[in-house]
Amino acid sequence: MNDLTVKLNWNGWSRFTGVNAVGVETAIDADNQSGANPAELLLEALGASASVVVISILKEMRTPAAKFEVTMKADRYRTDPSYLTGARMLFDVWGDCVTPDNLVRAITISISKYCGVYHSLRDDLRLRPQFRIHATGAEASGDYQVVEMAPPTIELDLSAVFRKAA
Repeated sequence: MNDLTVKLNWNGWSRFTGVNAVGVETAIDADNQSGANPAELLLEALGASASVVVISILKEMRTPAAKFEVTMKADRYRTDPSYLTGARMLFDVWGDCVTPDNLVRAITISISKYCGVYHSLRDDLRLRPQFRIHATGAEASGDYQVVEMAPPTIELDLSAVFRKAA
């Protein structure tokens, strides 16, 4: 049994159209002329996978984000296969109730426990999440703060996290 199915239709040279099971299309182009290249799509997937959970956890903690952005920056191995060796996740979060402690907790839980894309990648990928918190309506500014990450685990105890938020 397959959990996920996508189809890639070749459009010539280095261009493809990805089609998921419900028919949503993604333009893919290794030359970046008419779509994102595969490595960019991987970064987008990593950022989206982690971010969905961060936003959900902040809401559960009763400190919801009013606006949320994540910028992904990655380094790749210099020769083929040019796999990702490191990635910075730069979270910018707006919300008057968002605190550094809650945001760090949400990022840590998201990546360590729930981010399926991250857990599908190479074990030696060095992920470096950082964040900034902004008042609602303010411009993004200031230095990013580093989130110290423990090694990923499936055994993370979330009961203390949600008790503290309540």
